[in-house]
Amino acid sequence: MIVTKHAKYRMKQRCGIRKKSINKMAKKVYQLGVRHAETSGDLQKWVDSLYFYNKSANQIRLYGDMAYIFHNQKLITVIKVPENLVPDIVAIRRSKEEKGRRKHESDRRTQKIG
Repeated sequence: MIVTKHAKYRMKQRCGIRKKSINKMAKKVYQLGVRHAETSGDLQKWVDSLYFYNKSANQIRLYGDMAYIFHNQKLITVIKVPENLVPDIVAIRRSKEEKGRRKHESDRRTQKIG
């Protein structure tokens, strides 16, 4: 995972993240963030507009109230998500976490049976 100087500056400025935590946070966002394919409605339209504005971006992750723009595994910049779209991100993250919990529980049940 590579974080550009610009992305480091923006993470400190917009997220309030300390210098030591930037790489860790970038990895967390890349793994756990909401992907473009998981969005719908106005949120998807807004993410589409980010792709058209940032031509080098090929992956955008939404985490909290921020959009993290990546090119492959290089974090380019961080942008604030409009306030009216944040509840959509929260709902998608909750559903992802719930699916993950259910899958984890079903895996544990099959291990006990077998």
